[in-house]
Amino acid sequence: MTSTSTAPTEGAIRFRYRLNSPRVADALDAGRFERLAAWRRILKQLKLVGRDRRRYDGYAYGNLSVRDTVDPARFYVTASQTSGAPRLVPQHVVRVDDWDAERFEVDATGTLPPSSESITHGIAYAADPAIAWIMHVHAPVIWRSAARLQLPLTAADVPYGSPAMAEAVAALAQRDARRPLVFATLGHEDGVFACGATADDTGAALVRTLADALAGSRR
Repeated sequence: MTSTSTAPTEGAIRFRYRLNSPRVADALDAGRFERLAAWRRILKQLKLVGRDRRRYDGYAYGNLSVRDTVDPARFYVTASQTSGAPRLVPQHVVRVDDWDAERFEVDATGTLPPSSESITHGIAYAADPAIAWIMHVHAPVIWRSAARLQLPLTAADVPYGSPAMAEAVAALAQRDARRPLVFATLGHEDGVFACGATADDTGAALVRTLADALAGSRR
């Protein structure tokens, strides 16, 4: 399948993608799937991923990914518009086999389209071999507190799911050596990313950042 979207709608896929039918051997291994599902459940309970008809025109928001240990150039990511589902199932995970930021194309294997932020995830993995997990959430309190928390930032004129976002994330990951790393995307409303070597390190850094933001919030 080949598809593309250029609509500015939150959650819309802007890149062209080819989706190949999966085999049993293409699936994410059970151990890492369970860890992915566990952190997705935690983030959903915190309302950092999910779907809310009052937010983002009712589109689902947030996604998680993990690097493929068999081929480190590939990664598994939660499929587009699945974060609103009550629980994660294997069919919600897509393997991104190849991506091209310049041509803005993705080759993937799975039953559902890959996340609209797949190229951003891919370029972060390419920027640092030590990054093995990425969590992208929508956290208004972190996003609004980003400057106070001294989080690394992508510029306000860099929109989500764009080649410019991919380039900005690559530059940020290479410039800031902290791991796990939490950063905010000012051109992507409420957008916050965390990346690290393990799921627990990455998720914990995100939750600590949320706590720091709430501690200084007047809400």
